[in-house]
Amino acid sequence: MSDRAAATGDRRAVGTGARTPLGWRVAALGTLGGGLAVGAAASAGGGARWLVAASIGIVVAGLAPVLVASRRPPIPTDPAPLDADAPPPTITVLVAARDEVRVLPALVADIAAQDHRDPDGTPRFELIVIDDRSIDGTSGVVTEAARGHRIDGVTRVVRREGAGLPDGKGAALTAVQPDACQGDVILVLDADARIGPGFLSRVAAYVAAGADAVTARRRIFHADRSWLAGAQADEQTQDGELQRGRWASGGCSEFRGNGTAIRRSLLAEVGGWRAEALTEDIDLSSRIAAQAGVTVAWAIDLEAWEEPVATWADLWHQRLRWSEGAIRRLFEHGGPVVRSPRLSARARLDFAAYGAQLLAPPLIIGATAGAVATGSTIAAMALVGTYLVAGGVLAFDALRWEAGPAGRPLPIAERATRAVRAALFSAVWLVAVPGALWRLATRRGAVRYDKMPHLGLEPGAPVR
Repeated sequence: MSDRAAATGDRRAVGTGARTPLGWRVAALGTLGGGLAVGAAASAGGGARWLVAASIGIVVAGLAPVLVASRRPPIPTDPAPLDADAPPPTITVLVAARDEVRVLPALVADIAAQDHRDPDGTPRFELIVIDDRSIDGTSGVVTEAARGHRIDGVTRVVRREGAGLPDGKGAALTAVQPDACQGDVILVLDADARIGPGFLSRVAAYVAAGADAVTARRRIFHADRSWLAGAQADEQTQDGELQRGRWASGGCSEFRGNGTAIRRSLLAEVGGWRAEALTEDIDLSSRIAAQAGVTVAWAIDLEAWEEPVATWADLWHQRLRWSEGAIRRLFEHGGPVVRSPRLSARARLDFAAYGAQLLAPPLIIGATAGAVATGSTIAAMALVGTYLVAGGVLAFDALRWEAGPAGRPLPIAERATRAVRAALFSAVWLVAVPGALWRLATRRGAVRYDKMPHLGLEPGAPVR
């Protein structure tokens, strides 16, 4: 089946994309300049010790609860439903795709293999693919694959087309707002996602156990083929530990793009998808937190696999976009979240502390510049060391989830080596965040969305 979304069909999908208010430009420039100045001044004067001590104190105070809480989540793996007599929720799988013929047939096959069905085999899910102005035959490939796997009766392709439409995943999702979906839960997957046959059943189980918003653990396949792919895989595991710990400790945990699941009623309550969101996952996280007091359950046993970013150039564009999206989210939604009466004081404080980490890269670069200018390296070395050690400790702890080829836990030496790699890899944010602040402050015109290319790689191992 195929629907068509005209350019004027949804007001939020019309226009030239998000613009940058003057106040945001000033705030971005002030954050960048102020951070650089404070870091440089600390290196040159007596304030260095206080800056270093405060940084270490903040890191320890923030990291310790996360490491402890991640081991005792509010909802355990394989959760039991709150109402054992209620049928499991139905699910709408929503995929935004632009020129994705290389990867979509495999995803359609994975959806068709799902065991989330009635006793007679009827799917308790539907699949909607948004063909976002593709020119490679994406719609036809999806229709053919759905027919071949016998799920064409529960599959729709919505064509988004027209001149002057904003780019990006969030903008594409506006073509299918909550009222166009039939499922109780809306699950968003990337076009290159690969999932195991029990994925939708696990999503339904978490929702039935009381989670109105759930995010999957993002996994990178072919992580053993290159340093870059392996670093991305361990970074996702590291970030998962952080978000799981934030959720379990009562913090303001967030969605992570691929594998985002939310009750349809909650998504409608907060206004659906927004074309203005450069990073639709954390934009939605902040809106459900501020307006409904909902934080995101982080499910370790819900795995969404995806391709690694193949080149350093593509990685830079991705991280620059992610950084700018985080900054824009903070400027737009930071106030409503920290003032929300729906959230606990712990969640609001957690959000503020998590947002404040965007100050770290300008401070570190400023301190480094000050060290070069004055020859006093104590502050710069201490700040860089704190940043890298914190990332390494978090990664080392998170890698307890990983297993070797025989299914056994990783040896301590391998965990340590990979933790060091993850810490070093995190240095990309020391450049990406200041770069995003500068770009946000100085860009003219609409925000540009840099789409990552997908190659259609096979996972190389069964996807669980």
